[in-house]
Amino acid sequence: MGHLLPTKKSFLTCKNFYQSKKGIALTELIIYASLILIVFFLGYSIYLFGIQGYINNVSSIENQSNVRIAMEHITYHIRRSNSVYIKENSLIVGDESYSLSDNILMNKNNQLATGISEFFFDKPSPSLVYVKISSIPNKNKQKFSLEAYFHIMN
Repeated sequence: MGHLLPTKKSFLTCKNFYQSKKGIALTELIIYASLILIVFFLGYSIYLFGIQGYINNVSSIENQSNVRIAMEHITYHIRRSNSVYIKENSLIVGDESYSLSDNILMNKNNQLATGISEFFFDKPSPSLVYVKISSIPNKNKQKFSLEAYFHIMN
């Protein structure tokens, strides 16, 4: 059976190893520190890249959401109204009015959607209305737009 306790010879070998080693060299310390810093900066770069991607996606989603909300609101009122006409820079739908002011789409005097760069409407015929809504560009200079034609039933 083998010994469970260390022998005197193995103990002396370990003792000699620790006594002979004075410490780590300066070059080793610099190499270890450099490797740790490289790993840290790579991890931090990946983290920042992820945060920037998240911020860009949130901005794009918010722009798309604002355009969709505005278009859904206008669509809802056009479909339920018999009266649609254009007055100056406003689209009048029944008792609702829509206009663009400083990248804010207004419904009467209330804010309907923010981040809107273009609100274009036209009435090419008495029974046809065209509406186009575009968001402000995101950081990649991409706009989100929705457009629709509506047939008015009198």
